[in-house]
Amino acid sequence: MPIPAILSTYILAGPEIGRRELFVREIAEGLAAKEGQAAEYSRFYAQDMPPERLVGILRNASLFAPRRLIEYRNAEALSSKQDQEALIAYIKSPAEDAVLLLVTEAYGLAKGLEEAVGSRGKKVFWELRDSEKPTWLRDRLARDRLSADDEAIETVLELVENETAALESACTVLAACFPAEHRLNSENIESALSRSRREDAFSLFDRMVQGDIDSALSVLDALLSDRQSESSQIIAALIWSFRTLERLHRSLAQGLEMENAFRAEKITSKTGQRKFRAALGRYKGEDCTRILKAASETEGLLRAGYPASFTRSFLQLFIRSAMTMKGSGLILSGWKEEEYYPFD
Repeated sequence: MPIPAILSTYILAGPEIGRRELFVREIAEGLAAKEGQAAEYSRFYAQDMPPERLVGILRNASLFAPRRLIEYRNAEALSSKQDQEALIAYIKSPAEDAVLLLVTEAYGLAKGLEEAVGSRGKKVFWELRDSEKPTWLRDRLARDRLSADDEAIETVLELVENETAALESACTVLAACFPAEHRLNSENIESALSRSRREDAFSLFDRMVQGDIDSALSVLDALLSDRQSESSQIIAALIWSFRTLERLHRSLAQGLEMENAFRAEKITSKTGQRKFRAALGRYKGEDCTRILKAASETEGLLRAGYPASFTRSFLQLFIRSAMTMKGSGLILSGWKEEEYYPFD
């Protein structure tokens, strides 16, 4: 649904990546429609970018685009009063050409920041409750003029990971497999999703867990060549998978039994549990933290407005970094545009 008015600052809170990404995309599209060209996109992290420097960037107008969209992630790290005051002063008197997104996976920020932004600017992206998923799926399928009976909906929820980015990808596959006005049943869905399993965004994580880099890169090539998944869906699926794995490590370190840890993450299928057991053995908790940072850097590059031909290189670099160095070295942070783009 289109955003009626775009504010100068938002707080985007909560753990649900798919809904948050959709909201950010709607803001970007709204800015592009208003200005006639894409906004300049940037992403920074609170642990790397002090608020004073961020405010300086916000006050400095772009030379290349009429509007800017700036994400400031891990904003919950702003614990000191001094840090908060720098941003509060900006929020009360923002730059005219910038939209600032204060992003946190927690459910809120410091009281002063929330009061400055106001209730209209705070968006909380909750994980879908089990009771909400059937309705979400039916509504999403209806956008492609498909319908499904109750058993078919249950089949999707059994086969697909518990996150809207994964469910969105599954719905895209179903729309490609069946004509408009088709009513799906359980057999239809199981057959279609099973056939596409090797070419689904989440299958990249499976190959990475298996340690088969050639297979992982082949799946990526298939996804990009066949246009079955957008680059944003691919990276969102990988972020969801590694974030889930990181939480599993944390739960187990706190003494939770494996079955209870799976239950807490709503990983109920035997296939999903088998995959994450293997992932726990291959990637440590600290590996996941590094990989997630590299994934966020990749996501930022994918949004930065580079030519579409760069997409494959960015995703290949991320996969190689995650699989061969477990996120160490962050090779994307040293990327130079001139190495990939032949300027005249």
